[in-house]
Amino acid sequence: MSTKLVTVWISSTDSYSERRLSPHLLISQLKTKLEPITGIPINSQKVALNLVPGQSHATHSIFLDDDNRTLLEYGVQEGSTIDVIDTDPTSASKAGQYNDVSGVEKFEISPEEYAKRRDTLRAFKERNKLGRFADEVKENESEKKDFEEVEEDFKILFPLGSRCEVSGSNGTSASRGTIRFVGPVEFNKTHAFWVGIELDEPDGKNDGSVMGVRYFSCQASHGTFVQPERVTIGDFPTLDPFADEEL
Repeated sequence: MSTKLVTVWISSTDSYSERRLSPHLLISQLKTKLEPITGIPINSQKVALNLVPGQSHATHSIFLDDDNRTLLEYGVQEGSTIDVIDTDPTSASKAGQYNDVSGVEKFEISPEEYAKRRDTLRAFKERNKLGRFADEVKENESEKKDFEEVEEDFKILFPLGSRCEVSGSNGTSASRGTIRFVGPVEFNKTHAFWVGIELDEPDGKNDGSVMGVRYFSCQASHGTFVQPERVTIGDFPTLDPFADEEL
């Protein structure tokens, strides 16, 4: 027998609350639990299960009339609403006006609105990393660890301060420079990692800062960001622009 609990809404004229109940609870046991919650005596309770919150009782409610059946046998689901009607005509809270189930005013809430509320059991579990939220945290932590390991590998392959040569694009010649940054950037999420290079010549597009975020510092037009496959690490001294001129 499964011990998993289901989250349901308990609705009565004077109260509305969220509870966690066992689906194997007998209706007789349920009514005992409902009395202190709603203030309605067991013998005065008319209990209905609404499987589609926010819809009319007449269409979607099931009366829980058999005390020896369980909530599961009646088809209780996560997010169902249990409506408790006071059948005592002398009740101060009812005064007999809600004996007709279709006359009960129900609190309505969509799944989206429920997810946004911070006073629910779901919100509590999310804040404290319980239940399925604990699994999500573990998964996120695992992904973060993998990312950090790959990032560390890139930094080993492309050490900061290393001399390098950047292959040209669209027919341009190669450029030389020094690696100043390795990692993810805010301006382009298409690729996980970029290499930021301070070029020897003003062939770049920035000064190490892009869209207000600074990744490294260099002179204007000496900074560029490229993908790792365009970078070759090695002994690349600064080119002498007059090396080919005759004396």
